[in-house]
Amino acid sequence: MKNYKLKLALALGCALGIATPASVFATNGMFMIGTGNKSRGMGGVGITTSHDVFSTTANPATMSQIEGNRLDIGGDVFIVNSEAYMGEPAFRETEKSKPDHMAITGGVYVMPALGATWNKGDLSYGFTMVPVGGGGSRYDFNLFNCANSRDNSDPLCSKKLGVSLILMNINPTISYKVNENNSVGATLVFGLQIFKAYGLDQFTTFTQAGDSTAKLTDRGTDVAYGAGIRLGWLGNFMQKKLTLGAEFTSDTYMTKFDDYSDLFAEQGQMNTPGNIGVGAAYRFTDELTLALDINYIMYENVKAVSNPGPDPRSTSGPFPVDKETNALGADEGLGFGWSNQTVFKLGATWQYNPQWLLRAGWNYAKSPIDENFDILFSLVAPAVTQNHLTLGATWQMNTDMELSFSYIHAFEYEQYGPTYINSEAGYKMSQDSLGASFGMRF
Repeated sequence: MKNYKLKLALALGCALGIATPASVFATNGMFMIGTGNKSRGMGGVGITTSHDVFSTTANPATMSQIEGNRLDIGGDVFIVNSEAYMGEPAFRETEKSKPDHMAITGGVYVMPALGATWNKGDLSYGFTMVPVGGGGSRYDFNLFNCANSRDNSDPLCSKKLGVSLILMNINPTISYKVNENNSVGATLVFGLQIFKAYGLDQFTTFTQAGDSTAKLTDRGTDVAYGAGIRLGWLGNFMQKKLTLGAEFTSDTYMTKFDDYSDLFAEQGQMNTPGNIGVGAAYRFTDELTLALDINYIMYENVKAVSNPGPDPRSTSGPFPVDKETNALGADEGLGFGWSNQTVFKLGATWQYNPQWLLRAGWNYAKSPIDENFDILFSLVAPAVTQNHLTLGATWQMNTDMELSFSYIHAFEYEQYGPTYINSEAGYKMSQDSLGASFGMRF
């Protein structure tokens, strides 16, 4: 029986390896609210809860709490509703974001995930292959080129506008149970970024060369690789009713996007931001557990993300200092102007009966974008949703196999403000996500 389960695990893993993710849409800035359907059904909670192998992406120490050897495979489907506009209300042009070639159908995106762990007494080791964030947009009418002229006969107006960013991690992890109540863990984070941009012709104004020779837009798909670390601790107290945890994830230091060296600061450098987090969970009864995570995402460590964008209020031009200092692609080049973000995750589980475990949660993170300054760059990379309602459940099929489900609704949120290209612009977004996963011991 064990050989059969192992063969099934390998077959499922191979199937997932072939099914590369189509796209990812993040809702805590550039990151997903959580990894795995169990976590996502609880508002993204994961620092203190050993849901499954995917929980180790939040805190590697949770791997020590997983009994035996385990495989998890799953996926989520995102349904995105996003639009942007430019111009004063009387002259406003509004355009809905359309699915690009990475959508499986209109506005629908899919993302798979895989993880496995092996338990050797106090020592556990394993890996996950998961999407962690990203996003994108595609506008058939180019708002930047023709904000006040919907003349589709003009090739500049009908030139498609958009970007796409995919963030994926492969996470080999090791965890050690120090004693009955304390565990520590470490992960080597291998990062992959896939990016493309098109229709950003207006941004040549912000480059050093100032013309179409810049490595700025319409350069096709570029890929960056990198690595970082994640460390975690997990502790049980009060006869294991109270669980506390903490984690630290460094920046994932990436290679440069050479084909977009005149778009991102530091000649195309865009590391994946790190974060720190703490969590607490309390088991009130054998059936009811509540958990809270707080994460602090450090966008300001990454210049391409945090450097200010063009200033529409400046009388001396769009650059904070001057063009030589702040041109796109320079070390202090223009960026998205994002600030650090604090994420609050609250979740609950209810053991309805031996077969069914129910989940619910709430996730909140203030948008990292300051609409009082400039939102020009963020029009093509909106990350504004703030409140998320989540639901989930697990069906225990037998002692070794289970199915889990999740649903997330990201409530619509809108931001608008001044831009350098036009007097005013804005965007709004809402999302729905459905997920399912299969877990088994082998």
